[in-house]
Amino acid sequence: MSDPIAIPINYIERKPQSDYYRVIGKGVTVEFLSTLVDSPEWSLERICANYGLTPAEVHAAWSFYYDHREEIDHRLQEAASRFDVKREQDADKYESLRKRI
Repeated sequence: MSDPIAIPINYIERKPQSDYYRVIGKGVTVEFLSTLVDSPEWSLERICANYGLTPAEVHAAWSFYYDHREEIDHRLQEAASRFDVKREQDADKYESLRKRI
């Protein structure tokens, strides 16, 4: 009996000079799709229709996410923190401008 042959399925890429994993040729990031994994509002069919993806591409992204969950979750937490800091800075600027008026 011969050994089984592994067949890689290549739907995910990371371009040089980028930290983001994307569905090849679609520009949709694994990070983004990971936020929809358990969303009751976003069925597989809705994701595919709205982002021009096939079910295989979405499942490949989710599979890749599970294999790299710690790294991707960390990146998402960092992005959320940067967003919160920027929102606070913008609120401070807005308040400062409002006081001048």
